[in-house]
Amino acid sequence: MLEELRQFGLDRHDFPTLLDNVSTLLRMLTLNIDSRNTKRISIIFYVLTLVSLSCNFYAFIISVIWYIFFRDVEEEQLKKTIAFAQMVTSTVSVTNFFHMYWNKNKLRLIIDAYILCDSNVEPYSRMSRNIEVTLKSVKKRALIFCIFIMSQVVVYLTVRPLVVDRSSMKDYQILWGLDPMVETPNFEISVFVITMTVPIIVFTPVNIIVLLIVIAGYSEAHMLALSEELLYLWEDAVIDYQMQPSKKESNHIISIDEFVKRRLENIIKSHVQSIQMFQLVDDVFRNGIAIQFILFSISIVACLMAGLQNTYVQIPFILMLVGMNCFTGQNLMDASCTFEAAVYRCKWEKFDRNNMKSVLFMLRIAQKNIKLSAGGVAFLTFASFTYIVRSIYSMYTAFQ
Repeated sequence: MLEELRQFGLDRHDFPTLLDNVSTLLRMLTLNIDSRNTKRISIIFYVLTLVSLSCNFYAFIISVIWYIFFRDVEEEQLKKTIAFAQMVTSTVSVTNFFHMYWNKNKLRLIIDAYILCDSNVEPYSRMSRNIEVTLKSVKKRALIFCIFIMSQVVVYLTVRPLVVDRSSMKDYQILWGLDPMVETPNFEISVFVITMTVPIIVFTPVNIIVLLIVIAGYSEAHMLALSEELLYLWEDAVIDYQMQPSKKESNHIISIDEFVKRRLENIIKSHVQSIQMFQLVDDVFRNGIAIQFILFSISIVACLMAGLQNTYVQIPFILMLVGMNCFTGQNLMDASCTFEAAVYRCKWEKFDRNNMKSVLFMLRIAQKNIKLSAGGVAFLTFASFTYIVRSIYSMYTAFQ
């Protein structure tokens, strides 16, 4: 048990371990994305997921519709706005859950392709070491993201109902059939129902984003490692030539140009493979991300209408989910730009004519950066995040 927990530590940051970590988390939601893991998912997780979906449907669909449209109490307009924001957020999570279920076979093929790509990297080589250095940073950002989200869950589920007086709980919508909510046993039942929605509302989007962080992080690490190989290409060729025996002793001397040619062929092949693999990833995630961003924007506007003092948990949670997607996309694009710059700086002027043509071909490919998109329309970057925030504030001021 202790050894399994250590797998989630920063000292274990190789790509297979990262995939095992994410696969373990998703299997708790009955999603098996790793074809290597043929072990059956425990029936307990199926029951927990079914209960969570049922509680979510009752608490944030049926109850919210009843609360907004059929419980006509004027002084509760604020609570109704908060309930609407929570319903939209829960809808995003359920949509993500079924979207991943629908595409789980594609995800397995993508994971297999990434595992095969990683297995082709020579162990203990410079490229392998550079990939692991970047993957350590990837795992660190995933852990920080999870810790932040889990702290929000603790505040929402533990501090709020235990510390705040029941009669002053402004952000607690009334569930259908449990009115009044502040009385026993209605209050305890509602707390149980809301708690049981956590696996779907919180863990589903968090684990899906962690999966995207890991996959995109490997593409980022692979691109940065290839950039390093390009920068040292000429020096490696010279060193390799100098370390070979003299022509009198051997007839198998590899010239500098031949060494450069072989290395360029491998780099071009790896680069094209990396682009093709992430295009498959983008095809799977982009529609879900687009829907997520639209619904999250609506939810944040509703939260702002209800007042920051009443939605102190929802807004940081939503912004962190949106921001992490943009942060992941920005890092991926930066890695692509680094590779493009490395093509310019690989001392191509010292190559022969054929190798120069190979560099020119690689440069044309490198100018098409790997990008994470929302619906294939908007690319996720820091600029996109600021644009989303500005658009949300504009919508809020318009409604005000």
